[in-house]
Parts: sequence; C-alpha cells; structure tokens
Amino acid sequence: MVKSLSLSHKFQAGLALAIVFLLVLATNRLDHRHFSTVQNTVNSVFEDRVVAQDYIFRLNNLFQEKRLFLGVHDSLADGSRENAHIDELLMKFGKTKLTAKESFYFKQLQKNVEELSALEQSIKNSAEGMTENARGKIESSLQRIMEDLNDLALTQLTEGRQLTEMARKSLATNNLLSNLEIIFLIVIGMIVLVIVFYPTRGLKK
Repeated sequence: MVKSLSLSHKFQAGLALAIVFLLVLATNRLDHRHFSTVQNTVNSVFEDRVVAQDYIFRLNNLFQEKRLFLGVHDSLADGSRENAHIDELLMKFGKTKLTAKESFYFKQLQKNVEELSALEQSIKNSAEGMTENARGKIESSLQRIMEDLNDLALTQLTEGRQLTEMARKSLATNNLLSNLEIIFLIVIGMIVLVIVFYPTRGLKK
C-alpha cells in the first residue's frame, strides 16, 4: 500500500506527520509552562502566604500578651525573651516575598515595634516608672502595632486569593489546550488515513 503512493501523496503524508509532531511538541512545552506556573504558585501560597500568616498570628499573640500584662499588673513585664522572639519573627517575615503593599505595612510595623521598644526601655530606666502618660503612650503604640498586623493579615488573604485564581486559570488553560490537542490529532489522523488508503483519488482527476 505504501509503495503505491505517489511522490505527492508521500509528501502530503509526511507533512501531516510533521504537523502532528510539531503540534505534540508545542503543546508539551505549553503544558510544561502551565505546570511550572501552577507549581510555583502553590509553593508561593505556602511559603509566602501560609507561613507568613503563621508569623503574623504568633506576633499578634505576643503583643496581646504585652497588652494583657499591662492591663492586669499596670506595669511592664521583663519582656526580654518575648522581645527576642518578636525580633526573630520579624526577621523571618521580612525574608518572605513581599508585595509593595505588604512592604509598606511591614515597614510601618517595624517602625512601631522600634518605638514600643524605646518606650519600654525609657519607662524601665525612669525613676517615675509607669505613669498615666507613659501608660497611654504604650497602649497607643500597641494599638498601632495591632492595626499593622491586621493590615498584613488581610493582605495575606488578598494575595493568597489572587495566587489561587492564577493557578485555577492556568489549569483551565492547560485543560483547554489538551482538548484542542486531541481534536487536532484526530483531524490530522483522519487526513493521514485518507492520504494512505485513497492515494489514487487525486490521480483519477
């Protein structure tokens, strides 16, 4: 059957097979790109969102403890261990991938934490101790810090939602390309079959 094919039909069959090969190669590269996008997105959601949210949660707990201690004892706790833990969490959070908005909120948080530390140190070194004025400043500083943490937490949710949507769209595109690939392969396969099994049709004309 193959020997009976004319040079023209052989060329047409070869061209169809070449198109199939190029189509498979192209869709394979597109599939790989979309798979990499989804993989990177999933990694980013965990490393830069879930882990970062955990840092925010732990920081929130530490500052809440400071606020509760101040309310119960009307004085400052020793805080050396807690402050070291806060510095460690801030350092870890700063190493995550930050958007422009996150970077702004994080810088505000760092600034307010430094101001709180300076206030605490000033009160500990003061002979007057915890005055009403000092207490008000501490409470205001803690409130600003809690607001910064809340802003960062909300940003994590927004960014996580956007990354999830990006992964969903990439998977949908990949599924569409796979379906188109099957359709093209079926069409080209039928063309090859026509060329192989009806090689003389064009010659009779």
